[in-house]
Amino acid sequence: MFTKKCVLFLGLTLALAGLAIGQGVDMRVFTVGTRTIHWFANTSGQAVTGLRIAFDEPVTLVGKVEVFGGLENVTGTDEGMEFLFEGKLAPHGFVELRWEPATAEPSLVMWLVGDKPAGKPYFATVPALIKVISGGLVALRDADPQAFTSLLTQFFTVNTSLADTLGSLGLSPQVLTGMLTVAPAEGIENLLTTLIGSFGLDTVDKFMAALDWSLVFEALGL
Repeated sequence: MFTKKCVLFLGLTLALAGLAIGQGVDMRVFTVGTRTIHWFANTSGQAVTGLRIAFDEPVTLVGKVEVFGGLENVTGTDEGMEFLFEGKLAPHGFVELRWEPATAEPSLVMWLVGDKPAGKPYFATVPALIKVISGGLVALRDADPQAFTSLLTQFFTVNTSLADTLGSLGLSPQVLTGMLTVAPAEGIENLLTTLIGSFGLDTVDKFMAALDWSLVFEALGL
């Protein structure tokens, strides 16, 4: 009973603190006795219907509590490297998760409304960031092909040096645009992974500093 009261009190504190936090995901880590507890607060500013979380190594989920909502694991298993939860969580609500091994770290945390990101996702690795961008590009392409093509044109215009970099790989902005226009979702992710790897952008900081991604993030609602 004492533990439950502590969880509720800390949950309310986190929810109120979330009012001053930027849009997206707020993560907190607590140690209670021998247990490590991770909290993921919905600071997207809206009710969400899902949570996607990926880890840097395989884990087993061993505990889950929600405050101001309810989300169920629809992945079909409690073991793996990526999980999807669906349901509903109010603004400033949060999900408490416990997993083993406790040393595993989240590489991607993303609130969803339907199948679209809500607020800014958290990503700790380049593959996680590429997954978010790839999924967003596919959704935009399917919903509005013209807006998709226009976005790529503007992206290449802003990043003037990218044409030369692609040229060193035997590509051009036009060729890359054509490939992204017809490739399936998995193909886009694989293509971007290969290109980013060839550029040596192996950390999120390098990835973000190499190009101006603001147009892409804005268009994808990130």
